Amino acid sequence: MIVLSVEVSFLIHDSFSLKEKRSVVKSILKRLHNRFNVSTAEVDALDVQNEAVIGLATVGNSSVICEQVLQQCLREMEDNYPIEIYQVDWNRN
Repeated sequence: MIVLSVEVSFLIHDSFSLKEKRSVVKSILKRLHNRFNVSTAEVDALDVQNEAVIGLATVGNSSVICEQVLQQCLREMEDNYPIEIYQVDWNRN
């Protein structure tokens, strides 16, 4: 069994309140969970209005497939949301 997780830190453009930030973050988390069947959570920078840190995790029997799923999640985030990813930390267990 392979467990692969990633911690993604990003800036949210055009976010001027915590309410706007949480709206974007919730949308990202829900979309990634529904589309790619990954576990998602906001894990840090909870009270910063234009920055977020989320965790994504997947389980499988192939590390290559798990990594491909998480790479697709990162592309989905960059392509469909007004964000700028500035740090990605991979955790391979």
